[in-house]
Amino acid sequence: MYQHHRRKEEDMKAVRVKVAACLVIILLASMSVAACSGDHLSSLSSGNAGNLFSGKSGGTLTIALQTDIVSLDPAFAYDYSTMPVVCQITEGLLRFDEQSRLAPNLAEKWEMKDPLTYEYTIRKDVHFHDGTLMTSDDVVFSLRRIRDQQTGSYLSWMYRNVESIKKTAEWTVQVKLKQPDALWRYVPATTAGHIVSKASVSKHQSSFGSAEAGLVGTGPFRFEKWDTGSQVVLKRNADYWNKEGGPYLDEVIFRVVPDKQTHITGLKSGMVTASFSLPVDVIPEVERLDNVQIQQTEGYVSDFIAFNTKRKPFDEIQVRKAFSYAFDHDRYLKEIVKNYGLPAKSVPIHSKMWTYEKHSWDSYYKNLPRYVNDFERAKEYLAHSSVPDGFSAKILTDNTPINLNAALALRTAVKPLGIELKIEMVTRKELTARSLGGTRDYDLIVYQWGSDMPDPLGNLLPLFHSDYLGSGGANYANYQNPNVDWLITEAATQMDEKKRAKHMIYALTIIALDSPWIVLDHPKQILVMNKALTGYSLSPLWYWDSFTKNIKYMHAPL
Repeated sequence: MYQHHRRKEEDMKAVRVKVAACLVIILLASMSVAACSGDHLSSLSSGNAGNLFSGKSGGTLTIALQTDIVSLDPAFAYDYSTMPVVCQITEGLLRFDEQSRLAPNLAEKWEMKDPLTYEYTIRKDVHFHDGTLMTSDDVVFSLRRIRDQQTGSYLSWMYRNVESIKKTAEWTVQVKLKQPDALWRYVPATTAGHIVSKASVSKHQSSFGSAEAGLVGTGPFRFEKWDTGSQVVLKRNADYWNKEGGPYLDEVIFRVVPDKQTHITGLKSGMVTASFSLPVDVIPEVERLDNVQIQQTEGYVSDFIAFNTKRKPFDEIQVRKAFSYAFDHDRYLKEIVKNYGLPAKSVPIHSKMWTYEKHSWDSYYKNLPRYVNDFERAKEYLAHSSVPDGFSAKILTDNTPINLNAALALRTAVKPLGIELKIEMVTRKELTARSLGGTRDYDLIVYQWGSDMPDPLGNLLPLFHSDYLGSGGANYANYQNPNVDWLITEAATQMDEKKRAKHMIYALTIIALDSPWIVLDHPKQILVMNKALTGYSLSPLWYWDSFTKNIKYMHAPL
């Protein structure tokens, strides 16, 4: 995952002293300046009304998506439209339970033999949707495929520290690491640990995961069809290996519903029966509907704008701070996010994400400054940059309301500084490809990041370590700071949680000072579901769930 040459002990001590000194200065400063701190309705009208309520078993669940999926291939399932679809078809060796703890899944048990060796015992009774038996060979193939740089997986960063993957017995797979890694234990519960049919990939080498080739998995629902730009249809897997509970539904349809009013109309009529992606500006109207239930939870997600720090003039901290102070965070929260997100400070982590050593984190976070709208300070920072009179730049976004509104708000905020910010709007597929594909062909980007693991390091490592600048990495800002690299590496290889927390807090302090992001907010995770449905409670890591497995209708209509 990240392989560094070991520094001599005296060099490491020097870095620690330097970082500690920086931390004291920054925290003292923060305490003194805290105050600075299309019409889709017709497409919804058929196929659902007749079997919406059909007793406890059977029926169709229609889930609205704001955008189409990127691919059916788990290797590219790394956005909030694609992950929920793929996670009903394929599964990981492990899963996260309702409390975000690891639990067995396609592996019936697992063990860390030593800090470098993980062993997974594979279930013997799991079949793919085509009827073939899932074997350890499929497991080894699937994990190696994600690691292989030729695949170009968006999740390959999770394998940067993997030395080898091999079958050690008929039903046993071993993963060997290059060095201790505090995050590896979680990887098999994400799409980076999903198991696909080796035979199916070999048969469709050039088209695997496309609408034509489809996807063969082991999950509670099997792939039926993908009408690109419109819908993905899944059918119940009657031979699902896990006999506890469902699947109960006959069919699950993921329908692309980009129009907000159509989204509301579909929920009201029952033609849309669930949504994880409702635009925040229409939630108040949805709350007034008497046929839906709404679940909310604080998650591990951040909305943000990242500066490409490898491009001029965003390589200058003065320019980044000018943007940060020009942006009206309070107005954005009040008018755009409303009550459906938490205020953010200058780092993409809040208290819900800090799952250990909470006292240390809460004490630190309380004193961390928050950017507030200060136009005079923005002008002062820009005046000390190489572009005091302004410049032109482009911000990359898709058409999802939260992203587009953030881009528009920033464009308005920086215009009085003489900065012309042009909006480049692309599809979600292109946005994902350009941000995770390695080229990062943009000046600024609006995006969301949800931690893949219930650990704050799940945000720090992929987002701010320079090892993740290339293809398959998630360092959206192309950010590079050797002190931050060292601190994150130490936190990632350290199993002592107190020491890990200390290193991460130091790293976050430096990142906050460097300002590679404008952290917009921490959105609440929201599920809108028809009141006739039961069987699922929203969790912070819902995007890795096979959440359709136990959903069912409670009764027939009156």
